Amino acid sequence: MRERSEQLLWPLVIVLVLVAPSQYSYALDPKDGPFILYADLFAAAIVGLWAILVLAGRRRDRIVRPPAALWALIGVAVLSGLGATSLKSAAVEIAQLVLYFVAVYALLADVLRGQHRIVVAAKALAIATTVVVAVALYQYLTAADAADVRGTFGNRNVYGAYLAMVLPLLYGIAIWTRDTVHRSWFLVVVAAGAVTMLAGVQFWCMALVMLVLSALKSLRALSYYLLAVAVFIAIAVSVLPQNRIALFSEVADPIERGEVYHVPAGQEPPTLIKKRWLEWQPALSMLADNFALGVGTGNYQLHIGSYYGRIPNAKKTEPDTNNLYLVIGSSMGFPGLVAFVAWLGHFWRLAERNWQQAHDGWSMGICWGLLGSVYAIAVVNLFSSLFVRGNSVVWALIFAMVASVHVRGFEGRPALEEADDTPQQSRGEE
Repeated sequence: MRERSEQLLWPLVIVLVLVAPSQYSYALDPKDGPFILYADLFAAAIVGLWAILVLAGRRRDRIVRPPAALWALIGVAVLSGLGATSLKSAAVEIAQLVLYFVAVYALLADVLRGQHRIVVAAKALAIATTVVVAVALYQYLTAADAADVRGTFGNRNVYGAYLAMVLPLLYGIAIWTRDTVHRSWFLVVVAAGAVTMLAGVQFWCMALVMLVLSALKSLRALSYYLLAVAVFIAIAVSVLPQNRIALFSEVADPIERGEVYHVPAGQEPPTLIKKRWLEWQPALSMLADNFALGVGTGNYQLHIGSYYGRIPNAKKTEPDTNNLYLVIGSSMGFPGLVAFVAWLGHFWRLAERNWQQAHDGWSMGICWGLLGSVYAIAVVNLFSSLFVRGNSVVWALIFAMVASVHVRGFEGRPALEEADDTPQQSRGEE
């Protein structure tokens, strides 16, 4: 029974990994939603099938369950949601937490057992990322506005956050594996992704994470990385105006440009700090005034405007530029923020230990890449949000792979292309 169920679930999980990185969805209401992602419907169907098979096989005690910090976060979200202005928004956000980080996480951690399956899942994610980057590259070459370079996502910030989370995984594998074909493929995707990543802050988050991975790997890896970054910056500054503006001018410029208010013709709009930075202050004020349980799960946008006070509330802002930590804290209160940080910290600790179980280039690369992805998740959520449609399933996949390695190691059949590798005994060994 167990073998038959695994044979059924395994290909479905790989299909889920392939289709997850997108924001194609159906809107029950074109303006107010909720917006139902097609990939989420597929994920829910697989979870339902998996749950039936687990109950039929009496395997509940073998499931990798989410850590206590996540259950605490969900508990706080429920309590906070009971006092929310919009119960609908609260219910949607709680349902997403449960779907992505309880159900999908448990499914993936259960199915991805052993090195072979984890490596195949990583390759499936690499295929999906290749497609996403190829779409973005076409947009990069044809679109007049940098904001239109977004891959299969709704905007450049969600696309940039996705790449900041996934490209470190591919880079980590590339700097450890001896498989030339896969190393070349992953490095090309990383390079092409960097070129099309026109959300500047997310780009620098990713660059910082890869710098750390390179420095931890070896002095030679660090030297190669710094050389590649120097060449990329030189090319971006000299011949790639979109990248120069996005990565340098926009990041260094704190002023909101373009129309910030609907002002009468002939009048100059006021000079304002960019709303993505300006909003940190009212978000902190919201947290301070609603310290216990926040303003209500999923109700951040309904209340943030009333906390600007004397700070001008510009009407113009890019979507998905909120600090997720402040969104969690102000909507669920300080207990919600603590639970959220503890949840991230749990997987940070696991990811930093997992490399000790590696025995060859692929397993070491997986551990190194997952560590980079966990670092990126923690950093990029300061400037954007990965808790959005299209990114959350991949976020759950990253954490599920970390948990699977921690619980089971790399038991099982290794990847065939790595069978002749000389085992790496230490994380700094060349």
